[in-house]
Amino acid sequence: MADLLATAISGLTAYQRNLAVVGNNITNVNTPGYSRQSAELVSRTPTPNGSGFVGNGVEISTVRRIYDQFLGNQVASRTSSFQQMDTLYNLAARVDNSLAGESSSLSPSIQAFFNAVQDVSNNPTSIPSREVMVSEASTLAARFQSLNREFDSLRDQVNTQTEMFTSEVNSIAGSIAELNQDIVIARASASGQPPNDLLDQRDRQINRLAELVSVNRVEAGDGSTNIFIGSGQALVLGTEAATLSTTRGSFDPAQREIIFTSRTTSIPIGSQLNGGQLGGLMDFRRNVLDPAQDGLGRIAIGMADTFNAQHQLGDDLNGNPGGLFFAAINTTSPTVFANVNNNAASGTVAVTINDSAQLKASEYRLSYDGANFSLLRLSDNTLVDSGFGTAGLPRTVAGEGITLDLSGTVATGDSFLIRPVRYGARDMNVALASGAEFAAAASGNASGDNSNALALAGLQTQKLLGSGSETYQSSYGKVLADVGVKTREAKVNSEAQQALLDNAIEANSAVSGVNLDEEAADLIKYQQAYQAAAQLVKVADTLFQTLLNVAGR
Repeated sequence: MADLLATAISGLTAYQRNLAVVGNNITNVNTPGYSRQSAELVSRTPTPNGSGFVGNGVEISTVRRIYDQFLGNQVASRTSSFQQMDTLYNLAARVDNSLAGESSSLSPSIQAFFNAVQDVSNNPTSIPSREVMVSEASTLAARFQSLNREFDSLRDQVNTQTEMFTSEVNSIAGSIAELNQDIVIARASASGQPPNDLLDQRDRQINRLAELVSVNRVEAGDGSTNIFIGSGQALVLGTEAATLSTTRGSFDPAQREIIFTSRTTSIPIGSQLNGGQLGGLMDFRRNVLDPAQDGLGRIAIGMADTFNAQHQLGDDLNGNPGGLFFAAINTTSPTVFANVNNNAASGTVAVTINDSAQLKASEYRLSYDGANFSLLRLSDNTLVDSGFGTAGLPRTVAGEGITLDLSGTVATGDSFLIRPVRYGARDMNVALASGAEFAAAASGNASGDNSNALALAGLQTQKLLGSGSETYQSSYGKVLADVGVKTREAKVNSEAQQALLDNAIEANSAVSGVNLDEEAADLIKYQQAYQAAAQLVKVADTLFQTLLNVAGR
């Protein structure tokens, strides 16, 4: 009788716990990140006797989390990819809208300016026509500046969001490290049984982290999870978390760089990050914002340089030689930044523009190895010059339109960031004080002559940029097209990644999510099993009472 009663009680206990697990599933049906749980039943070790083995009932071996690690990793991976593409698209769309917008585009202003120059050529002595032309030139310069301010605003936004997201990464990494510790302790105290709710919490934190940066996870034998980002940097190792921070750029102090800091190292990893919102920010700055701002600056410098050169060939209304029409930004805008790690005694490098037609929409990095310099064009990572030492400076870089010079000395390992065109649009301005100073006449001709005005108006259709392949407006169209293509690609990729993410979430939910119909069926099944086990207890009790009654007679 005792064996029968123990068997019955084991069923009562097992099915009561199964009902508790089902109830927990039902009540957590809408809990974000909750994975369905299942109590695993196993038969107790039977008792041998002379006629064979007699069963001793049932027990719960574990409460298992219904979870597929592959599907979970797919959700994290798709989340990271979608957030990167979505961030890139939203920011690129702002650049595209600025360049193509009716009220902000540069093309109408270029056209209006050259129309005004043409009007002056039709009536070179007309003061009103000259003043209108100067006004249109000022409007054109203001349009350059306005677009550049929009780009600077986006650059500031990237810096601000980079700081915000790195702080959030640190918070999440700390939470994952704490959960790792809690999980290891919980497993040890429960003889290796999985702490399912803690595991769900950790997975939710990993998915949050995947929204910010691409993650790779490696499971450890003690139940903890190690998290790697970038090119393999360990953000979380067991119960220890590294940190991300932002600092001034190694060249440009206005550009924030991401620094990875662990117990043993501190290195910049911004160029190595991909995925998530941080990856999207770095992608946008590197592949959309920088080329667009450099492209706009190249047009501004090329227009100012070529227009000024022609303007100085004529005479103004008072018979004076033509001066600068636009500010000489071809000499004032090129900028060089020294690396913060350069030798303190090292000198400075200067860059000047020798041929605006050859200019590229790019930055350059000049590096010195102790004997020779090398010059890398960063827009396409092309080595454009190398093998020259300090004695070779000043040096005109073939095909790039720039000349490099050095003041002082350099040390091994010194490097410099060269920006020939980045600030051209920012500095674009009109130098002419009045319409009377416009040199419409050819040099030495009377004020009524329009030869130089016609030559200036003709600059609009001449291919003066891009090594003789682009006009001012076609060059702008190229910048607009490049941004438009990248924006379109980002949009298509964002939509594709959204679909893939939705599919991954659906597949994961199909395995780990709570299905109320299934839980209702299990509820009835375990309820009936519990009632049957209770009936078995009643039978055992009846038999025992019968035995007692017989023995008492």
